Amino acid sequence: MSDSSNEPLRFTGLLDSVLLGLLALILRLPAFFSERHLTFDDGVFASSALAIRDGGVPFRDVFSSQGPLFLPLVAVGDFVGFHKLNSPRVLAVVSGIAIVVGIYWTALRMTDRLGALVAAVLAATSGSLLWVTGPLAADGPALAFAVLAVLLSLRQRDRPTYPNSVLLGLAVGATLSTKAMEAPILIVVGLVLLAPLVAQAKQRRLAATALLQGLVVVASAAALFALISAPFGFAAVWDQSFVYRTAASTNRDIPANAAKLVSTLWDRDLVLLLFAIVTLITALWARFGSGPRREVAVDGTSPAVGTTPSSRLLMAAWAVGSALWLIVVVSPLWRPHISAMIPPLALLIGIYRPPLRVTAVTGVLCIPLLFLQLNEIILPGPYTGTEAEVVQAIQDLPKGAWVLSDEPGLVWRAGKRTSDDLVDPSMLRVQQGRYTEDSLAEAARDPRVCAVVVRSNQRFGSFPGLPDKLENEGYVVTAESSSAAGLERMFIRSSCR
Repeated sequence: MSDSSNEPLRFTGLLDSVLLGLLALILRLPAFFSERHLTFDDGVFASSALAIRDGGVPFRDVFSSQGPLFLPLVAVGDFVGFHKLNSPRVLAVVSGIAIVVGIYWTALRMTDRLGALVAAVLAATSGSLLWVTGPLAADGPALAFAVLAVLLSLRQRDRPTYPNSVLLGLAVGATLSTKAMEAPILIVVGLVLLAPLVAQAKQRRLAATALLQGLVVVASAAALFALISAPFGFAAVWDQSFVYRTAASTNRDIPANAAKLVSTLWDRDLVLLLFAIVTLITALWARFGSGPRREVAVDGTSPAVGTTPSSRLLMAAWAVGSALWLIVVVSPLWRPHISAMIPPLALLIGIYRPPLRVTAVTGVLCIPLLFLQLNEIILPGPYTGTEAEVVQAIQDLPKGAWVLSDEPGLVWRAGKRTSDDLVDPSMLRVQQGRYTEDSLAEAARDPRVCAVVVRSNQRFGSFPGLPDKLENEGYVVTAESSSAAGLERMFIRSSCR
C-alpha cells in the first residue's frame, strides 16, 4: 500500500486520538480540581510530592510502597503543573489520557475502527480507571505503560525487530518499576516471545533471532529497573517496594477477593459490564445462530497461522490472568487494584464488538448508567462535617507548620506538609511495626510539627499511649468526635495556637 493511500487512515487515527484524549481529559478534570482528597492514596502520594519539592528523596527519606519509577514520575508531573496545590494529580490525568489513546491504537492492530473506538470509549468512561487516573494512584501510570507494552508486543509478534525489542523491554520495565502488581502483562509478552521458539523447537530447530530478541527484552527491562533504583539504594527499594508488599500478603482471602472484584465492577463499571454481556450474546448468536456471520479483522498484519498467538488468545489470556492474579495472589486487595481488569476487557469487547446497529443502541442505553457509575467522581463536592473543620483548623496554623495525620490528604488540601516518613501512615505499616507509638511521638517532637490529627483506630488511633505522649510534648486536644473509623482527635501544640 502506498504512502498516499495511508494518509486518510493516518488522519482518521490522529483525529480519533485527539477526540478520545479530549473525552478522557474532560471526564478527569473534576477530580483534578477537586477541593478534597478523593482517596487515601490521593493524599499519600500528593503529600509525597510536597516532601520531594522540599528535597526529600524517595525511599531514603520519603517512604514509598510503590515501584522506584512512580514517585519520580509524580515529581515530574508536579513540576509540569508548576508546583500548585493540585499539581501532583497531573500524572494521574496524563496517565488516563495515555491509557485511552493507547487502547485505541492497540485495538486498531486487532480489529476495525469501530471496535477500536468502542474499546477506547469504554476505557475513557470506566469508573475503575477514573478512580486511579483522576485522583493520584500508582495504578494509572503503571497501566499506561502496560498498554504500551501490549501494543509493542503486537508489533513484535507481527514484525519482530531488535529496536522494537528494546522498546518492549523498556515498556515492561517501566510497568513493573511503577507498580509490580501489574505483573500479568508478562503473560502477553511471554506468549509473544515464546511462540516462535516453540514453533521452531517442534521442528527441532533453534530460533536464534527470536531467542536473542527475547533476551534483549529481558535485558532492557532489567537495565531500566536497575538504572531507576540505583539512586535510591537497592536495599531500600527492595525493602519498601517488595518486602513490605509481600509481608502484607500472608493472609489471603480468595472468596473475599473474588467478591470484591465483582462488586467493584458492578459499582464502577456497569457500562462495560453491559457491553460485555451484549458482546457475548451477539458473538454466540453469530457463531451458533442462523443469521449471517460477521467478520471483523482480528490482526492488523495477519501473523502466520499456527506460529504466533492470535490477538483473541492474547487478550483473553491477559484478562483471565489478571483476574486470577487479583483473586489468588494480591493481598490485601483494594478497589483501585481492580482497574487492572479494564484494559484487557475493553480490548476483548473491541475485538468481538457487536454489529454497528447493536453497538449504537447499547451506547444510547448506557448513557444513564454513565451518570450512575461516575456521579461521585465527576461531582466530588467539597469537604463537609468534621473533615471541613479539621482542614480549616490546619489552615489556621502558622505558615510553614507541619502536621502529622493518619489521613494525609487533609493536610495536603489544607496546604501544609507532613514529615517525609509519615506521608504514608497506612495500617499495613502499623501492622509491620514500620512506625510505632514511640516513633510517632518522636516525629511529633520536631519543632516544625504543630498538630497531630487522628482519624482512624487502625492507624494513629491504634496507639493507646499516644495521647499521653503528645500531652508530654505540649499538645492539647482541640477537637474530638466519633465516627465509624473510631475516635477522631486533633492535637495542637500549645506554642502554635
